[in-house]
Amino acid sequence: MRQMKIFTIGFTKTSARSFFTKLSASGAKRLVDVRLNNVSQLAGFAKDGLK
Repeated sequence: MRQMKIFTIGFTKTSARSFFTKLSASGAKRLVDVRLNNVSQLAGFAKDGLK
């Protein structure tokens, strides 16, 4: 049986640039958004742009 590694990443008090740079550098192949309200906080990245 093939094993799967699962990691988490937070984004509170993080710029969009920093968040997506870390995510890209991690080599992740899939991203799953498990927030209860998936249109809430992450949408703030669009308001501030890439810092």
